[in-house]
Amino acid sequence: MPARFTETAVREIAKTITGHPEALAALIHASRLIGSDPGLVLHGGGNTSAKATRTGIFGETERILYVKGSGIHMADIGPEGFSILRLDPIRRLKAISDLSDEALENHLLSQRVVAGCPDPSVETLLHAFLPHRYVFHCHADAVLILAHQKEAKRVIRDVLGERTAVLAYRHPGYPLARAVAAAHEKAPAIDTIVVLHHGIFTFGDDAGQAYARIRTCVNKAEAFIQKALKRVPPTSAERSRRRRTPRISDTARVAQVIRGMCARRTPDGSALRRLVVSRQGPAMMNASLSREAKKICESGVLTPDHAIRTRNRMVYLDAVPEEDEALKMVVKKAVDKFRAAYMRYLYGKGLSGQEEKPPEEVDPVLFLVAGLGLFAAGETLASAETAADIGEHTVIAKHRGMAMGAYRPIPAAHVRDMERWPLQTKKLKPPAAAALVGQVALITGGGGAIGYGIARRLLSAGAAVVLGDRDIPRLERGKDLLIREFGPGRIASVVFDVTDFTAVQKGFDTISTLFGGVDLVVPNAGIAHVARIEDLDPKTLDRTVAVNLKGTFHTIKAAIPVFRRQGTGGNIVVISSKNVFDPGAAFSAYSASKAAAHQLAKIAAMELSELGVRVNMINPDAVFGDQKTASGLWEAVGPERMRARGLSPEGLKTYYRQRSLLKTEVLTEHVGNAVVFFASEKTPTTGASLPVDGGIPAAFPR
Repeated sequence: MPARFTETAVREIAKTITGHPEALAALIHASRLIGSDPGLVLHGGGNTSAKATRTGIFGETERILYVKGSGIHMADIGPEGFSILRLDPIRRLKAISDLSDEALENHLLSQRVVAGCPDPSVETLLHAFLPHRYVFHCHADAVLILAHQKEAKRVIRDVLGERTAVLAYRHPGYPLARAVAAAHEKAPAIDTIVVLHHGIFTFGDDAGQAYARIRTCVNKAEAFIQKALKRVPPTSAERSRRRRTPRISDTARVAQVIRGMCARRTPDGSALRRLVVSRQGPAMMNASLSREAKKICESGVLTPDHAIRTRNRMVYLDAVPEEDEALKMVVKKAVDKFRAAYMRYLYGKGLSGQEEKPPEEVDPVLFLVAGLGLFAAGETLASAETAADIGEHTVIAKHRGMAMGAYRPIPAAHVRDMERWPLQTKKLKPPAAAALVGQVALITGGGGAIGYGIARRLLSAGAAVVLGDRDIPRLERGKDLLIREFGPGRIASVVFDVTDFTAVQKGFDTISTLFGGVDLVVPNAGIAHVARIEDLDPKTLDRTVAVNLKGTFHTIKAAIPVFRRQGTGGNIVVISSKNVFDPGAAFSAYSASKAAAHQLAKIAAMELSELGVRVNMINPDAVFGDQKTASGLWEAVGPERMRARGLSPEGLKTYYRQRSLLKTEVLTEHVGNAVVFFASEKTPTTGASLPVDGGIPAAFPR
């Protein structure tokens, strides 16, 4: 059940926003209710407003407008999410018949009451021109389904009632604001306006009533749709036979190939990668297998507001070949076709009516795949998730709408205007200028101290990070610490044992369903054991080799098919050891297995160069961890080392610090910095060994 508007909630909000008019508390409450329902609005869409008065610094009373800031998400909006503007100077714009976007934007910004408030919504004029105290707007799925029907105006009036006006689509901003104001002047009793292909507006002098009107309209529309769909025959048996639970391996393969096809090369030759997420709920699967699937992909967005995040078309894949090369050919053909058609649509004849020179090719964002659901690509995880959420609602709504009867898509010219409208496109924030934005990293042994330190540095550099480990409590502890510092979006964990190759393969599949693939693989899992050769149990040696050598082998081997499908190169950074070059007595199992893994990495560097994959090694020493994350290696070998040298824990750290040339403590973040260096590909380096040990002459690579 949707949350209800209550005066109690308004009073609680009012206690937290002292210094603002009481109308703002009701506006915040209603906005949060609308923004928290994905059936009404998604990711910064929609807008709300309230009119109030205030006393200026010179004692004058003036009317003001609180309007949602452009691109602000309403689900958790607060006072800072609204632009506060002087109302009367904005209302005067109604008398101007011709106003450029530049003049409009300048005028709105010049009317700010608070200089630092966000840019006002593109619908600010509409909110100002209507006389009501509260105006709410959203893109409710159910209402948009009705708005795309053949006889949309008649249907909407019949379903929503006589207090609803229905308008033809107008370009948002000044044209739409004047049309809505005129509709209200013509019929002052209306409290709702539906703009075809755009959304629903409700208004009134009471916030609770205006919000309740949205809910009432949506409920009526949904009831009408459900009744209409009961008369629709079920999906044909031919397509139904293809229904099955999608295999994770198929989802992973498709995501990896899509990710590779949507990647770009920057002028310096480095890869500009995308993250890929998917949606596979029952309704989505039904739509992907329906007779209407291709039409769904080709018939545009539900509302032009979505186009800047999803494009106005999707790519449709009717089948997924079993062979990787065949799959890559199918996806490439579809992507190339999309690019050519979309460039013609977007730049063939621009707003001026003349041929324009396009800035660059336009990549698809959404892919609908029969039997596998929806895939969305984005430069960041947030942009991919946003596109996937909008795409999911779009596909399902259009599938339902097409089942009801003749579906009328939005004219392409309307959407193109919105895609290229500066006041709309400025909502898109460019990704942070971090070195590894768009990259996905897997760290095995991710629950340990070094794994945690590497993860912190990679997250700081913009990467999405997956921690792999078999120790679940340790893994979850490390993940929780990272989430507290960086937030949950780019952090995931996968449980697998590196000694089990099948488990490692499945781990890569899981990672690919989360983020689309992998660009950086850090084989870091390792164990240690202290024993002289004559005392070393063969089973202990086998176990150490299984983790340190075979675990590295399994991780590299399982990564290769992913790199091949993506075709964008990548990096493998093996966490080796100072002991590879400078072993110690009673440490044969660890030193020998690490030396073998080091040699394996060198060979991988030679073999994987043809894929553009670089393989490098980092040789740390004496990385003890900290209070947050302990080092499993030093928990194993530390007690013996302290006994042999008669040292305390702090004394042991001092001993290792003093034996290095730089007399410095080696921290987990130092190892992480080295991984970031290799992953950022600032130098054409592969097959290298980088000591991170403070300077141990006996361990100099040679």
